[in-house]
Amino acid sequence: MTLTGAAGLLGVALYVIGYAAMQLGLVRGQTYIYAGLNLFAALFVLYSLTENYNQSSAMIQIMWIIISVAGITRLLIVDKTLRFNDEEWRILDAVAPGLEKNQARKLLNLGEWRDLPVGSTVIAEGRPTEILGYLSKGAFVVSKGDMPIMSLGPGAVIGEMTYMDGTPATARIDVMDDARLFAINAVKLRALIERNDDIANAIERSVARTLRGKLQATSQELRDATSGFLITS
Repeated sequence: MTLTGAAGLLGVALYVIGYAAMQLGLVRGQTYIYAGLNLFAALFVLYSLTENYNQSSAMIQIMWIIISVAGITRLLIVDKTLRFNDEEWRILDAVAPGLEKNQARKLLNLGEWRDLPVGSTVIAEGRPTEILGYLSKGAFVVSKGDMPIMSLGPGAVIGEMTYMDGTPATARIDVMDDARLFAINAVKLRALIERNDDIANAIERSVARTLRGKLQATSQELRDATSGFLITS
């Protein structure tokens, strides 16, 4: 096998590997890895055409190279120009960890900051949840009817159980210490998720983690509340 023939086979292999990896969810389309695989695949195939030149094939490879370089350039510009402060990084880590910067900015642009006084109700029991929220400072109390269930402090995520389908909230959340909340509109968020699987998957992972944490915290608070009682037969 000639060197040019081997280069062509390597290029084909890189094309297949890149496409298969994307379809299997191992890499995303808008990443350096995927763009790089396509770039090198096109370069190797184009080099192989020097032995048996085909104009149509060559033009395809040249266009693939141009598109890949443009994609890598765009990613570099995004990495250099998009900036997040510490508070925004904490929101992303809690709500949608692992997002690319451009996707993270799209998500954050849907939200707004709210300063909430003591005694105000953030989520009303039995009413549709309008937000997916992140508590930056202060404290909430979660109640079912008139019974407090658990308390939430900085870093807590709220609305994660009902934001997706807009069903009525199963509990009430009130402010028990002046709070600062980052609230993402649920309707706008659902529209964004429908167009972006990466954001949807990141939020789903966060929701699963949040629900596990709340379940553990609730169980602990119930154990603490009942630890002073002795049940006898």
